[in-house]
Amino acid sequence: MSAGLTVVGAGAVLRDRELENEVAGIWDDVLRHIEDVLAGAEHGYENILSLANPSIEEIVKSISKIDDLLNQILDGTVGGKSLDIEVELKLNDCQQCVHLIRRVHIALKHDNQDEYDDVIRKLTNHQ
Repeated sequence: MSAGLTVVGAGAVLRDRELENEVAGIWDDVLRHIEDVLAGAEHGYENILSLANPSIEEIVKSISKIDDLLNQILDGTVGGKSLDIEVELKLNDCQQCVHLIRRVHIALKHDNQDEYDDVIRKLTNHQ
């Protein structure tokens, strides 16, 4: 078995180390955005929109680019190879975090503190 081949059951998946490194970088970016959201949340629900830096809108704009890339990788548009299970699970985890960050924005936009508190708790536990 070569270093670039992972065997799962009766199937084999060709590993793409470059893509795996890219996914690790994406994960680091997502974690940084979670940290930004949680840092803003330290100002409290009433002040996050006015005091958070970067703003939640800036964070959502940035994660939208990440989400597009995640979808391209998962769809096979980028890399064009089958993903190793660990990589695919990490990408799925990244997408879940992106959606949680979007939920923070939605909760703030609709002035729903219960939703906001729930999502902040989930992001805090996700780190």
